[in-house]
Amino acid sequence: MRRLQHLPVVLTAVLILAASLATAGPQARVSGVVVGTDGVPIPGATITLTSAALPKFEKVLTTDDRGEFRVLILDATKVYLFTVTADGFIEYNEEVKVMVGTTDNEFTFELTTPGERAEAQQQEIMEQPGYKQYGEAKELLEAGEPEAARAKLEEALAEVPDLIEALEALAGLDYDAGDLELALDHARRCLEIDDESLRCLAVAANAAGDLGDDAAREAYLATYQELNPDDPATLFNQAVVFLNKMDDDGARPLLEQCLAADPEFPKCLFQYGMLLLRTGDLEGAKAHLETYIEVAPDGDDYAAAVETVKYL
Repeated sequence: MRRLQHLPVVLTAVLILAASLATAGPQARVSGVVVGTDGVPIPGATITLTSAALPKFEKVLTTDDRGEFRVLILDATKVYLFTVTADGFIEYNEEVKVMVGTTDNEFTFELTTPGERAEAQQQEIMEQPGYKQYGEAKELLEAGEPEAARAKLEEALAEVPDLIEALEALAGLDYDAGDLELALDHARRCLEIDDESLRCLAVAANAAGDLGDDAAREAYLATYQELNPDDPATLFNQAVVFLNKMDDDGARPLLEQCLAADPEFPKCLFQYGMLLLRTGDLEGAKAHLETYIEVAPDGDDYAAAVETVKYL
């Protein structure tokens, strides 16, 4: 009799289990965490689930204070797209397909910032032929090895003939080495590729002027100034036009703009100091000339500045 009394209880438990399995259907549970590339969790990230197989389906989640999320997928027979977004990060997408009935599906979604993405892309570029040699040349220049850097730059151009950065660097090396014709040649090649390269325009203007081609110098300089009107050198050159005419009123605002852009630009410091001296501002003149002496001990006007300060 005792066995007969317990039989309905066992049957009931089996029926409950069967009903539970029938209700569960093709479900699965998914959980995980959203982090940055440093592994730090990102709270408040938005996760949107969609599926190409379910055009009208969309489920939106938000990560908790620990950057974690949990979701029950009602139909785990489908593939789902997890789209993850968070302020300051690039959108991340990953397709997910889990097994029906599973509950141990854990994912880590790693987000990157725009800066990190740009750095990674730049690194990929710098590993390519030509760009790799250019990167090595930059390191050699920073280490004070210009000849070794030149060899690397030439290797870079052999791989990528229109690598503008390598041409800019070569033109600058040539000019610094005193090879004006080669500097001008490299600068012109550079400008054929990019006629707005400020570095090559500057080298071309200086090399042409040193070679005695004033017309070419003025043409290159005019383009440089048009493209870079706020450059201290540009402002100084514009001020010189007025200074040569003894027009201090015309030169003054340009020299002031020059010093606003670069408070230690030597030529503007000296000329502005002398302008203040001519207009009777002795304290201002002394201050600017003393700054010039400090920042440009090898400057062309150093001796004149020292002698002038002695009398102020």
